Amino acid sequence: MAGRCISVTHEALGTVRVMKTCGMMGEVVGKAAAVCVAENCTPRDVYEKHWSKLDALMRLPGKARRATLNDPIVIPEDALPEAGPYGPPTGLDPAKLSGVVVDDKDARTKGNWTEGSGLKGYVGYGYLYASPDSGAEATFELVAPRDGTFSLRLAYGAHPNRGTAVPVHISMPSGEQVVRVNMREKPPLPQGFIELARVVLRSGQKVRVTLKTEKAGGIVHADAVQLLPLDR
Repeated sequence: MAGRCISVTHEALGTVRVMKTCGMMGEVVGKAAAVCVAENCTPRDVYEKHWSKLDALMRLPGKARRATLNDPIVIPEDALPEAGPYGPPTGLDPAKLSGVVVDDKDARTKGNWTEGSGLKGYVGYGYLYASPDSGAEATFELVAPRDGTFSLRLAYGAHPNRGTAVPVHISMPSGEQVVRVNMREKPPLPQGFIELARVVLRSGQKVRVTLKTEKAGGIVHADAVQLLPLDR
């Protein structure tokens, strides 16, 4: 099993020396064979004519099964979700939190921010932090999924070196607002959130939350922002 070379394109050969990699190759070959049987075609036809079917099969969780080609595919409740571009979240999964959640990975940043994951309990894959009075900014944009009243919340990790008066600028259809957050105190709400404001929005309206560093009194911590409907 030690000398394996495979051609993944017409351009090069790749050496594979990992057993799990070979196992995944077997998964893909098996699914391609299933497409060949279902479509009565050759392996080359799978790529040229039926790629979408193979792509759909490869995106299924590993525990997905069916007894025969004619049976429906069954996905167990404990099957892992499809991994995103960064792999499975190492913290709280934003997709499993209520309402609209925007992680720091999707924030628009300005200036010097550092990625971190040392303070556990974060949302997604980690968080960002920036020095006080550095001019750094992180903007989160959220879109209301429907008409209603929402709780606008911020997630951060408390620490003795965090800012005592972090300026959080809120831009919404009704106007502008600035909230100062003491990030040395533990967030009072579940999943490490604190409520910034309650806002009334129509479906499709946007709210922008920008964390700044001016006179923050310490490190500014940017993790996630949540728009949680209150009138359910």
